[in-house]
Amino acid sequence: MKGVVTSVCLCLAALASLVLAAPGPTDPTFPRTGQEWTPEYLMNPDELGDYFEGDIQLPLPPRATNGMLDEKYRWTDGKVYYKFDPTFRLTWHRKKVIAAMDKYEELTNNCITFHERTDEKDYILFILRSEDTCHSAVGRRGGKQNIVYTRECIKSKGSIMHQMYHALGFEHEQSRSDRDEYVTIMWDNIEFEKKKNFEKKDSDTVTPFGEAYDYGSVMHYGRDAFATNNGKDTIVTKDPAYQGVIGQRKGLSDVDIRKLLKMYKC
Repeated sequence: MKGVVTSVCLCLAALASLVLAAPGPTDPTFPRTGQEWTPEYLMNPDELGDYFEGDIQLPLPPRATNGMLDEKYRWTDGKVYYKFDPTFRLTWHRKKVIAAMDKYEELTNNCITFHERTDEKDYILFILRSEDTCHSAVGRRGGKQNIVYTRECIKSKGSIMHQMYHALGFEHEQSRSDRDEYVTIMWDNIEFEKKKNFEKKDSDTVTPFGEAYDYGSVMHYGRDAFATNNGKDTIVTKDPAYQGVIGQRKGLSDVDIRKLLKMYKC
């Protein structure tokens, strides 16, 4: 009897260690909601949503990816009009967004400029919504369109710029038709209902504006985007040197900037 009890105890102890070792909802490498996210997490806050590809508000413009081909979805002369929703009550939250807009103007040498709306028909409404996840439409949609940030996204400069880049006309880098030459999608490590976020776009709908695949793009998913709890990467770079680069949210890459300049003919 003593031996049986000892065996049971050992089994329970082993099971407990496995449970503790498995990444869970509060594991810092695998946040499951925006409310859990902090800048120390490996996942980006824009990769936590249930929108298309995580943070894109549908519908998409025809022939949209990687950058839109149809010029009617671009902002005329690169001028983007915006307004802050009353949910942006705190000054420092607004300053974060304004700083990102200023950075766009600086990096594009004012090819892209942001202007506070007066009575312009087409404009972006910046909304701060704690119970949501950050998301944006792709390109100029006509009339009012929202960019929704959460308090988690506001903490990340790159995530702020990421949503603006969507609104300027771009989708995600790893959805390019040539992505399989540069990354391997680890399908078994992706949450079942999130696999659709990794669909590759047809070359007829893609225009990277002549730019090579960009591991360092602010629009690239991180290595563990939409991962299951197995703790394994969902994207593996063909060149191992870039495995720790994908998913950066520090700011626009040189390629990101060149694409904007080409799209807006600057």
